[in-house]
Amino acid sequence: MKPLLPDTNVLVYETVEDSSNHEEACEIIDSVGRIILPSIVLHEYLWVMVRQLEVPPDFVARKVDEYLSDRRVRYVAEPGDAVLDALELLRERPVRDLNDLLILFTAARYGAVLATFDRALGKMARAFGLEVVLAK
Repeated sequence: MKPLLPDTNVLVYETVEDSSNHEEACEIIDSVGRIILPSIVLHEYLWVMVRQLEVPPDFVARKVDEYLSDRRVRYVAEPGDAVLDALELLRERPVRDLNDLLILFTAARYGAVLATFDRALGKMARAFGLEVVLAK
């Protein structure tokens, strides 16, 4: 079975219990045997939780510890070739797509299924031949 690479929004929805996609996010995280967690996803998660949603840092720290302590999770830096591929595509795309491209190419390098609620990212990932769950 392929590992899962959750996009930031999956982790946020899994954390925020009153979110509309909470149950779906929990189900997908709970159903897999291996999870690839790239540093870009963790950094975005921190930004969204602390800065945008104003979740107390102590709570976020406990949640991050939960993710990183999970035996199924492998925390990784984005592979160098994934970074170079993302930068190459920025010639054709807006700079705001950089993080999504890093996530996409990291999923590709690890042979992971991408989980995302971001339809645009899901569509882009499918165009590159990646398996995607959640994004319709």
